Amino acid sequence: MGPVVSVIIPARDAGQWLGACLDALGHQAGAPPHEVIVVDDASTDRTGDLARSHPAVTRTITGPGRGSYAARNAAIAVATAPVLAFTDADCVPDGGWLAAGLAAVESGADLVGGEITTAADRRLNPWERYDRAVYLRQDELTRSDRFAATANLFVRRAVIDDVGPFDASLRSGGDYDFGRRATGAGYQLVYAPAARVSHRPRARLVETWRLHRRLGAGWAALARKGVRPPVHRDPALRLSLGSVIDRAAATGDTMRRREVAHVHAVAMAARWTGRLTGRG
Repeated sequence: MGPVVSVIIPARDAGQWLGACLDALGHQAGAPPHEVIVVDDASTDRTGDLARSHPAVTRTITGPGRGSYAARNAAIAVATAPVLAFTDADCVPDGGWLAAGLAAVESGADLVGGEITTAADRRLNPWERYDRAVYLRQDELTRSDRFAATANLFVRRAVIDDVGPFDASLRSGGDYDFGRRATGAGYQLVYAPAARVSHRPRARLVETWRLHRRLGAGWAALARKGVRPPVHRDPALRLSLGSVIDRAAATGDTMRRREVAHVHAVAMAARWTGRLTGRG
């Protein structure tokens, strides 16, 4: 019997994080038959060696070095299962992730966005708390924006065969573009909180800058395609500091303006830099 689910993980210079992700995939409770495909996307560290030697990995392929969406497409081309499950190298799936995600698909969903939590075994610094407040809010994305982040996404292969894979030219926003194409074609997207992964938050200025510059560049690229991003993520309209604090409060996290004002300033400057230069 072949795999029921193909797990796809793009990885570039992820040697510090990938092991925990793969360890979690090797200890899935009640998991269906599955394969794990890691795309070593032009890494300069030990990512490729780690993937090739890990017992949870079925196949390691070399990516084209053109970003995570192109890497995911390379894995889609060799995946053999009727359901594809995407996560990232810096995510750690819960023990029941695969079983819960597949259950949602078997209940009738075509696309499933699982919950994305923040890894926190200590008090988070302001950079990490800001990241948790504004990034990868999967319940909101699936409910309001009709897409799910690829950090935790299950998709029927038939959907990709119909609407096409990710736009490989995009460095950011490819999940939004794909999700809108799929839901626009009538496919059902649901949120599945039981299919959970834990994501490592950005902890330093340089990580925050790189993320938000990439987001800004991605929105600019989407605009050139005629795809309008969600209003609350459009850098031209700015995400106010007050709204960040409100979003954090909605999840039970109290943040003070003076704690995160400098983080917000860095994020907004990075978004504008990416948007204006088109470089992520």
